[in-house]
Amino acid sequence: MAESSKPAPTGPDQVEQEFAESLRQAAYVFENEKDGRFRGSILACRTVARFIYQRNGGAELGAPFLQIAMAFEDLERGGKPRLFSKKSTPEKERERSPERKHIQLLAAVALEVLLKLSPRGANNWDDDKTKRDSAANKVARHVNKWPGMAAQQVTGLTVIAWRNQQRRRIGGRQPFHTLVERILAEPSPQRTLDSLLRKGPPGYWKS
Repeated sequence: MAESSKPAPTGPDQVEQEFAESLRQAAYVFENEKDGRFRGSILACRTVARFIYQRNGGAELGAPFLQIAMAFEDLERGGKPRLFSKKSTPEKERERSPERKHIQLLAAVALEVLLKLSPRGANNWDDDKTKRDSAANKVARHVNKWPGMAAQQVTGLTVIAWRNQQRRRIGGRQPFHTLVERILAEPSPQRTLDSLLRKGPPGYWKS
């Protein structure tokens, strides 16, 4: 009797096992822990974003889940995230919103990627500082055109401060480093970055 040519069935790989286990943990927290509806939702969104990253999905695919997680964190602290509101919010009130923090994160990521893609010249502070300032000014010009930025005029120094803030964060797998690595792993990091700068945050609310 001829052997079947069908491949033998295989189980989930390590990435899928990690994804399933993390989702089970998020579901347990959601259902059983006090205020679990917040923490469970945050864990689930971060798990999906990490799975997309591990499966080499585009950086823009995971960004909405990170934005949702940040909105839940703000909601847990008693805030009123714009993402969960049907009412319009005055521009000045948006400055401290999770959506605005997400913009700051993406701007910091854009600057970090630009610097890593920039050809390295003479290895001295003045040369690096010039490149950093030029790249930061480029990011700022685009960020000022993104939705929801009418309340603040972003400068190159603003973007540099956002990047410094993200780089100082410690503990866990920070979204800043994850997004930087994911964009740099794209077949064309420069094209991905240019699209982000031109279009703004994917799925972001409009003014």
